[in-house]
Amino acid sequence: MKIYRRKFQYVDPIKLYSVLREEGRYPFILESRDKHPSKARYTYISADPEFVVKIKRDTRIDNTRVSKESNPFKGLKEVYLQEIGDKVPSNVDTNERFIGGFLGYIAYDAIHNYIGGDIQEASVFGYYRSVFVYDHILNRYYYLTLNNSEEEMRRAERIVERARNREVQEEFGGSEILGCDAGREEYIEMVKRAKEYIYDGDAFQIVISREYNLKSDLSPFQIYRNLRNVSPSPYMFFLEFEKKILGASPETMASVERDTLKINPIAGTINVGRTEEETKRLAEKLLQDEKERAEHVMLVDLARNDVRKVSKPGSVKLKRFFEVVRYSHVQHIESEVVGELREDITIFDGIEAAFPAGTLTGAPKYRAMEIIDTLEKSRRRVYGGAVGYFSLNNYGDTAIAIRMAEIERDNLIRVRAGAGIVADSIPEKEYIETERKMAAMMSTLKVKK
Repeated sequence: MKIYRRKFQYVDPIKLYSVLREEGRYPFILESRDKHPSKARYTYISADPEFVVKIKRDTRIDNTRVSKESNPFKGLKEVYLQEIGDKVPSNVDTNERFIGGFLGYIAYDAIHNYIGGDIQEASVFGYYRSVFVYDHILNRYYYLTLNNSEEEMRRAERIVERARNREVQEEFGGSEILGCDAGREEYIEMVKRAKEYIYDGDAFQIVISREYNLKSDLSPFQIYRNLRNVSPSPYMFFLEFEKKILGASPETMASVERDTLKINPIAGTINVGRTEEETKRLAEKLLQDEKERAEHVMLVDLARNDVRKVSKPGSVKLKRFFEVVRYSHVQHIESEVVGELREDITIFDGIEAAFPAGTLTGAPKYRAMEIIDTLEKSRRRVYGGAVGYFSLNNYGDTAIAIRMAEIERDNLIRVRAGAGIVADSIPEKEYIETERKMAAMMSTLKVKK
């Protein structure tokens, strides 16, 4: 198998996506829209996967059952072995990450493979053999395909030319809140119950979330375009399967670069200042916050445990620790844990080791998931899962599915956020935290007051 490439002159990715989504099924756009270079290198745009894999109570390819496997990582691995095998392209550029493969989302609901209970939400991936790639560091823009067809290359060129002349019309409208699963009083009661579990020694931290349901007269495409302006982030995504999901995640769940697994725990957030001096002062304040420091150390320990499960003995390292990283609107405390994967571990196994992210569960992870399942008023569905890809060149990158909206087939929109509850949490403040985390998406949706 070989990769075929065709360069093109820069065209606005939104214009390109606008054309592609008219021509193909199940389109997606992944963008990095932040100034942090390590997380803002690539944009990927494609449509028309060769097939779609849905994993819920079993594994299906284009709605045909191919396996009884309900674990999305194991289901994808089975499909990979059955349908693709060892057909890995021989002419991969070392700068390339996603060259074709599985791209989609893993629903948080897949945790019921670990803690028991019924799985109600599917994890969905397309197998894409072609993709438009934007390399923002090298300023390279090209179409990449595994299909040796001059006709396909000409089609890609036509799409680029159509995009160059495309005017994407702005939509005007707004959204209306239909209700939420837990209002202020209900959420405060949930926090109090979570603290009882913590006092009893069941957990150190429990992340409790709540959800708004909305309807909108804005199209999903317009909502995504609003979001990329309101909340530019390292992991922007808009995936249009039967369910559409869009979001602006700041956080990696896990990534694999050939034989290295990497997790970047993020905990601790403070605003960017109006001046450089104020920004530095705020960063120092963040580093001195005992509650933020304690939470971050807990997440680093979780990451070490996750990486250790699948890595060679002695290979797990803490590459970065307590580093303040500046993004467009906020600063976070970040660390980086890496490990060299064992020979028997695939890319699917490696990323599964981090699922679900400890920042969305608490610690210890499995007990926290059980408590969440007891306390929360509705299923999380995709929220808290992962969005990303498993590439044929043994690269994988997944973002935590947060700061997002899920758009059902009946156009019902779900927006959700949580807060990490610890022993000294003040319930009212945790409720306000969930509102703050949903504020950017509510602004994106132009919620009518």
